Amino acid sequence: MRDKYSEFIEETFKLNPVLVVGSGTSAGAGISGMWKLAEFLTKHVNPDKLNTQEQIVWEDIKSKLTNGKGLEEVLQNSGEAVSDALLKQIIQQTWCCISSDEQKLLLDISTNSDPTGFVRYFSKYMTSNTRILHVVTTNYDHLIEWSASKAGWKVWDGFDEGSIGSPLPVSRLNEQMIRTIRNGRTPNNITQPHLRVYKPHGSLSWFKIPNGDVMKVPGVSTHLLPLLEQVQLSPTIVTPGTGKYLETHMEPYNTVFSEMRQVLSGCNALMFLGFGFNDLHIQGSFEPLLRNESIPKIILAMELSSTARVLIERKLIRNFIAIQKADQYSEIISDKFEPFILEEPNHWTLAELLNQAWGAESYATRYKPI
Repeated sequence: MRDKYSEFIEETFKLNPVLVVGSGTSAGAGISGMWKLAEFLTKHVNPDKLNTQEQIVWEDIKSKLTNGKGLEEVLQNSGEAVSDALLKQIIQQTWCCISSDEQKLLLDISTNSDPTGFVRYFSKYMTSNTRILHVVTTNYDHLIEWSASKAGWKVWDGFDEGSIGSPLPVSRLNEQMIRTIRNGRTPNNITQPHLRVYKPHGSLSWFKIPNGDVMKVPGVSTHLLPLLEQVQLSPTIVTPGTGKYLETHMEPYNTVFSEMRQVLSGCNALMFLGFGFNDLHIQGSFEPLLRNESIPKIILAMELSSTARVLIERKLIRNFIAIQKADQYSEIISDKFEPFILEEPNHWTLAELLNQAWGAESYATRYKPI
């Protein structure tokens, strides 16, 4: 069983899989997950900025969250009762929560820690013939982008790189990433290595400016929130449940979503990291791929979600291995061999999976997971 497991991983990595990264990966690195975010919102949404009816709606939401209901479910069920003013508060405080969490991780990544395993992943591909990597993520944070940058990759997330970024369509990106090298009289066009990150729920560095356009402004700290309101810059993340389907049909989400679907439709392999398979809006783009037996899939999670387990039980995912925590060990599930418990820890993390695929010794001296 172990040999088949290791062989599956190695062969999948050779196919340059498209990564689909969910909140479980960021949570494992120290970013607030849904429960911690819910707790933060109950403490920091300011009812004094709401009218009487909005306060009633918020108190109802807060009561449900305090009693243990899930954030996405509560906000989704609240529907049109969530006014623009309340939605603004929820977006701002979500932005504050995740922004605060990620700041320390920037310093960690800069000083050679690798909290997610992405630095090693991107570093390995930098020495290969692979010119373009693709990552789809529902996360707002920049752990993927920072890790890729640390490994030497240029990064595209729908916008120009730089201190202030404007939307950059893929057609122009393709032109920018071509470098012409002349060998004698013969020109040779080479694609510069770069990562394409598709963030259909937005990013902490995306802001709507007064004319309604969205710009990328990296490095804005949470203490600047009052100033953001003063100059009318608004974070444009799509918060759990609220407005997800409406907002993602607007720009820049529509373009990002369209490019994401195109990349998924042409992928050779998929790797799901901390992804719960609960986002129907995103999942609709790869559901046919889950059933496609020619596309190998790796699923990593500390605990497989109930949705993921149902998909597996109903054989709606084919040609896959799924790895989850089993006490201090790791449980390996697959349709290629019988499930088994591997008496080794942390195989459900990307860092340990990379150890299985590429070995641990040469890497251990360079970057240390937190």
